Amino acid sequence: MGDLGGSAPSPRAAATDVNSSQTEEASMGMSSEVQMVLEVLIVLILGNILVIVIVAATKAFHSVTSVLIINLAVSDLLVGAGVMPFVAMSVINHGWVNCTALCLYVGYTSSVYCTASVLTLAAIALDRYHSIMDCLHYNSRCTLWRTCAVVLWIWLQALATCCPPLLGWSSISYVVPMYSCAIDWASTPSYTAFVAVLSYLSPALIILFCYVNIMKVARSHARRIHSLEDSVQRSRGLNAASPSCCSSHQYCESPHCPSTLVYHHQNHHGVVRLFLVILTFFLCWTPHISVALIQATETAILGHSSLVPPSVVTASHWLVLLNSDINPLLY
Repeated sequence: MGDLGGSAPSPRAAATDVNSSQTEEASMGMSSEVQMVLEVLIVLILGNILVIVIVAATKAFHSVTSVLIINLAVSDLLVGAGVMPFVAMSVINHGWVNCTALCLYVGYTSSVYCTASVLTLAAIALDRYHSIMDCLHYNSRCTLWRTCAVVLWIWLQALATCCPPLLGWSSISYVVPMYSCAIDWASTPSYTAFVAVLSYLSPALIILFCYVNIMKVARSHARRIHSLEDSVQRSRGLNAASPSCCSSHQYCESPHCPSTLVYHHQNHHGVVRLFLVILTFFLCWTPHISVALIQATETAILGHSSLVPPSVVTASHWLVLLNSDINPLLY
């Protein structure tokens, strides 16, 4: 006798529906990840190429600092061209291609590019520091040849610092949460500490020291100029109700005059920009280095690493890659 409400679906059909829905959800998640990778890749490549073209084509930007800016754009561009395509392939293929040599190459070069980018950020901070603190001798000391030598040293240090995993000190393997081959931070805590100090902590201290002192000088100059304007205003018998605009034959000392307002606006903008530079660097790199040190410490004490969730590893790695996206906007 048939069911009055219609026949119920068979267990096999129900299982098929569940599997198909899971497959659709997985494919949707995978497609969104691939889309995100491609979007970051496109912005990274186009942004850094645009920086290189603008600096190279504009004579006003031809300076010693421009050499460092171009080197930063080149290192970030290599991060996009040399790392992101393989990340996209890993996301699509649900794993790394069966090629050990390619894994070693990508893991090594990605570390070199990221290290060169961080060292260049520190070099730019030092260059700006000397241009402010030692402006009288800046042009004679910071020459084009010396800057090119600094760029060469940056790449040699990056190549040497990231080379030990190829020689047996630590190792390079496919890291599932990163969707890429990278240095296995948990395998050798001593090398992890070595890289953290040489490639992150030292540049971070340089960047923090230089930009904090530059901001102090900028604020000090702003206070001095404002104090000078007040003293000149009092000496001339001006008051707050004086006209805000001065004639073309009179030097404008009022803090309400356009030139003074423009200066204070530029000074404030410069301080905010330096703050964003510092904040961006630490937000993008501190999680990644912290994860590496936690994994290395846990391995050294317990013999295994399981404290950091895979999602945190993924997020910290993406922040490092995102830093190469943001640099063209800040520099």
